Amino acid sequence: MALAAFMTCCIGALLTSCSDDDNNNSSSNNNKPAETDTYEIEVEAGMKMNENQFQTKVPATTDCDQAVITALQAIDKVTDVKAFKMSTFSYKINDRVTKTAYFFNYKQDIDHNNPSKGWFKQQCVLTVAGKDRPTVLMTEGYALGGSVPEKNLNRLDSLVETPLVETMNANCLQVEHRYFGWSLPEGWTNRWSYLSAKQQSDDLHAIVTAIKGSGIIGKSGKWLSVGSSKGGETTAFYAYHYPNEVDAYVPFVAPFMFSTMDLRPFTYILEDAHIGNNMQKVKAAFRAFFKNRELQEQAVEILKKDKKWASQHSVDDLRLALMFSMYNNHFLKMSYVPYTKWLPLVPKEGDSAEKFYKYIMADAATRYEGDSETEYDTRVDGFNDFEGNNNPFGIDTLNYSVKARTRATTATKVRFNPFMVQSAKELGYALNDYSWIVDLVTPENLSALNKPDCDPKTYGVTHDGGAFIRQFLTGMKQSDCYMIFVYGEQDPWTGACIPNEYLGKNSQVLSITDGIHNDFIYDWNETERNALLNWLKAVGFDF
Repeated sequence: MALAAFMTCCIGALLTSCSDDDNNNSSSNNNKPAETDTYEIEVEAGMKMNENQFQTKVPATTDCDQAVITALQAIDKVTDVKAFKMSTFSYKINDRVTKTAYFFNYKQDIDHNNPSKGWFKQQCVLTVAGKDRPTVLMTEGYALGGSVPEKNLNRLDSLVETPLVETMNANCLQVEHRYFGWSLPEGWTNRWSYLSAKQQSDDLHAIVTAIKGSGIIGKSGKWLSVGSSKGGETTAFYAYHYPNEVDAYVPFVAPFMFSTMDLRPFTYILEDAHIGNNMQKVKAAFRAFFKNRELQEQAVEILKKDKKWASQHSVDDLRLALMFSMYNNHFLKMSYVPYTKWLPLVPKEGDSAEKFYKYIMADAATRYEGDSETEYDTRVDGFNDFEGNNNPFGIDTLNYSVKARTRATTATKVRFNPFMVQSAKELGYALNDYSWIVDLVTPENLSALNKPDCDPKTYGVTHDGGAFIRQFLTGMKQSDCYMIFVYGEQDPWTGACIPNEYLGKNSQVLSITDGIHNDFIYDWNETERNALLNWLKAVGFDF
């Protein structure tokens, strides 16, 4: 839930000691378009955010450490320092808690290869456990704290820290990924000139170097870099570009793909994901739906009653949308929901259209039988934080799946989706595997279903053909970084995990039984959790 912040005159005087109002916006682009954009209408419709809640949230007036404020303000490129109360999740008490956090912007080079191009403000949040405590660097892959898709707002209330912060009683530094949220090297434009893993690694290097030298937290203390999903990729790429800058690296659930049509994630959950013989039930449900046009049309009628927008589309379009959504929502269930929760929903041949529709529509944000309030909220928060407004399926799967096949190319050329752009440039993306139901689908429908969700042409960029990922893997094989890659055995993205032959001498993979797409170490069994914690202790972390 987004929290609208405000400030009144009666408390204004109290805020001075715990905030830093730096109005120096001398960046060469000042976070505004440098010129009229080709897609000006789309800029107005899709790019503007209503407010930056990190900037507008009322600063904390109690329990903030003025020494931390002063030390941050003393850093040459730090601006807009503010203490605020952060609601985060405590795994020890299985509930949310409030702690003091320090927001700041870092004046980052727009182009680290040419600093003369100016700077932009990159958002960061720091929590301090003590100078003698280790520091966890959380490498975001998206906007800081996730976002509310329908409002395009950062969400302070979902600014959670990795469980390792609480487990290790550690300081935590979170850094927003460039081009996401409000960290915009080229302002509100459609340009992607400096969106790359190397530029973001350079961003992290600059910020870590500045914080280490500030005296806020122990300069000689242990540092751990951690990220999940695309944030896990960010951790791994940071290790590649700056090996041993921190003491250890833990990328959680990070896929590495060579193309924008990588079949391995979906093939993995069809053949290799560890959910026993239950995948045969899923396959049978898919085949029962795909071969039965009457069943599909009955499900369409349910869809029309359930979704107001559905009446705007033809029956054939809606049948196709249901097919497409059956795949994508299954992918989301496998990614974020333990299979024991959604398995009872899997229909069988001869079941009603209502039962098939309920299964098709069930996704990561569905409340399943047996979900506790905390369990449900934590899952949805995690899903939104990883996917945010970057995953169109998380907003309205069916509506998107129709629009995705009818929209004009230029309609996607907006700043709304930097994740897809970076995927289209260098990170790659997954594609559904339809090979096992190809006998049940017409060539026309198969062609429509098989359209890549991440087409570089859509975003006006060119994919590098997997060159960067191959360079990264080669670098990891040669690296002596202390690194542990964590993957869940249920998670589809494990299909694109780092191959064992590319692990360096101090690297390893930890596989989590029934693990899904998150870093929730307290959902693991004790043996698996201890494997990670003992590894951290072995490389020198004291907790």
